[in-house]
Amino acid sequence: MNAHSLFPSPLTNKYRSGIELVALILDAVKYSGAARYLLMKQLGINYAQLKKYLKPLTEFGLIEVDIKNGQVLYRASEKGVAFLRQYIVLCEMLSSAEMHRRPLDVICKTV
Repeated sequence: MNAHSLFPSPLTNKYRSGIELVALILDAVKYSGAARYLLMKQLGINYAQLKKYLKPLTEFGLIEVDIKNGQVLYRASEKGVAFLRQYIVLCEMLSSAEMHRRPLDVICKTV
């Protein structure tokens, strides 16, 4: 399954923002541990890109590191899963606004 299909349209763009990659990484590791190679393959990024995100995500407590049979595995923490849920809600809100063709500044002013 393509990770992009799990999220509303902002994640289907060819060029992904940092926050989109964070969400994709968290989604990839939310249920079970995943090794770096699997993450790189699933997300379509190289090791340098993955490394750039894994360290801060671990430091912020969004991802936990586990070592199983000598292999380093990454898994989303409860905090990471909560972040991912909120991100999805935000994407859905933005997609809904786009469907109604309301400018983003109008939406932000009404909150």
